Amino acid sequence: MLKKLALACAGLLLLVLSVPVASCSSNSGTIKIGSVMDLTGALADMGGLISDGVKLAVTQINAAGGINGHQVELFTEDGATDATISFTAFKKLAEVDGCKVIIGPMTSGAVKACADYALQNKILLISPSATSTDIANQAYRQFVFRTAATDNLQGQAMAKLITDGGYKKVAILVVNNAYGTGLASVISAQLAGKATIVANLTYDQNKLDYLTELQTIKTAAPDCVVHVGYGDDADVVYKQALQLGLTTAQWIASEGVYADKTISVAEAAQFMASSLIGTRPTAPEGSTANATFTTAFKAAYTSAPGSYSDTAYDAINLAMNAMKVAGTTDTTKIAAEVLKEAKAYPGASGAITLASNGDRVSGDYEVWKVVKSGSTYAYARVKVISLS
Repeated sequence: MLKKLALACAGLLLLVLSVPVASCSSNSGTIKIGSVMDLTGALADMGGLISDGVKLAVTQINAAGGINGHQVELFTEDGATDATISFTAFKKLAEVDGCKVIIGPMTSGAVKACADYALQNKILLISPSATSTDIANQAYRQFVFRTAATDNLQGQAMAKLITDGGYKKVAILVVNNAYGTGLASVISAQLAGKATIVANLTYDQNKLDYLTELQTIKTAAPDCVVHVGYGDDADVVYKQALQLGLTTAQWIASEGVYADKTISVAEAAQFMASSLIGTRPTAPEGSTANATFTTAFKAAYTSAPGSYSDTAYDAINLAMNAMKVAGTTDTTKIAAEVLKEAKAYPGASGAITLASNGDRVSGDYEVWKVVKSGSTYAYARVKVISLS
């Protein structure tokens, strides 16, 4: 089945490489690729689907004959939505399994924890979902790339929803990490002179009781609330916001809360349907490459891809194509070639162009809402915002 899919997806598959592979091979002659995905913890729902994007790419590569006749061997470790655990997993992949190319970690904090090690040991790290602006111009970027657009772009998309909606009093509530504070900073800057920030709050995602923060927001009387968090904490935030009657303001959320688990909690889903819209990265509307990827993904896993499944798929394909063109398995040369290859690279997530620091220069964002159908809730697309 997958072999037929591989032929159908020829436009997205890697070409068979004609380069030596000894330095990245095991004794059996396989090409070793690592993956650090959050399969447990707050991002478990998202992490499983992102991991499936990586696995699909590897399956297709191997079905097409592998790399110069060598099969790709994928090693996956759980980052557990924790920077320290992700670093331990990253080191294990490098030192025990011998992986020199690793897709992930997923979160910005985890990437920051692994980045210096990647540079020192010449491990090519490509994250499909770390978006913090803090990563942008660091010395380690020679070996650290991102196929997801940064929070600078998503922050612009969220701020655009605020200004287009005519909101003037904005409260910001974000998880206290690089992801949350990074987006808060971008949104605040985008709103300067256009709206007043009446509250700017961070919270501990593990506390799971946010009545104090929500009461502060209620007292500030905003007409719009920006929320950046994850599924586990979002369940509680939205249930408690409903209890406090924080339903008159327009809530705008980030992609971290976009999970089936969030809308499986009745009170959280009810609040989201009545008061919240959100943004998440998406492929451009009408993308043939994304349609082909989505068809293959559904056939392989009987579910639709999630946020960043496509950027994970693109990350491994881009890295392997760079290896082919570079004509070597030397990661210094592969990393340099990634930047050359990523000039309107035809990815499943859209055309990928990376700046000199390894960051994507453009992105498309779906505006989504939650709708009720009978006794169940589902996510629905409102529109797409394109930014560069």
